[in-house]
Amino acid sequence: MNAIIKFIKKSQSDTNEAPNKDFISLVFRPVIAILFLIMILITFTQVIFRYVFNSAFAWAGELTIFLFIWVIFLGAVIALSKGMHIGVDIFSNLLSEKKQKKLLIFTNILIITFCFLVIVGAAPLIIDNFTQRSPALGIRITYIYLSIPVSMLAMIWIILKNNFKLMKK
Repeated sequence: MNAIIKFIKKSQSDTNEAPNKDFISLVFRPVIAILFLIMILITFTQVIFRYVFNSAFAWAGELTIFLFIWVIFLGAVIALSKGMHIGVDIFSNLLSEKKQKKLLIFTNILIITFCFLVIVGAAPLIIDNFTQRSPALGIRITYIYLSIPVSMLAMIWIILKNNFKLMKK
């Protein structure tokens, strides 16, 4: 158990930069670490049971896929919070600093709009699949699809916070 706690604490701080004390980072990074650790343990156990005991768990692959979906969406939020998403800055570098700031604010507004549209598009998916359950685990599929609005709302929060910082400069 101590190894897990040390791993989570280490994942919360980077050696290259000061640790991010943002709420999103403080919550999502340990959750991602725990989900990823569970995925690894389930997959390892599944491989052992399949090749050593010639038996497999019906639920293992399904749960791993569901955890992977959550890890991907929450990981995208962390990547956005650290500014690690790919961006093309060839043209923006040609602009003055004031125009670059305006362009960045405009781009952030477009990202917020996109995230909002994804939430609106995911709402019917979440509502329509409330009664549908996964075959092996019997989990409501809605819980898997909830990763979409959770991550998009977190991204909107990060972008709004970044825009307010930009406007203060």
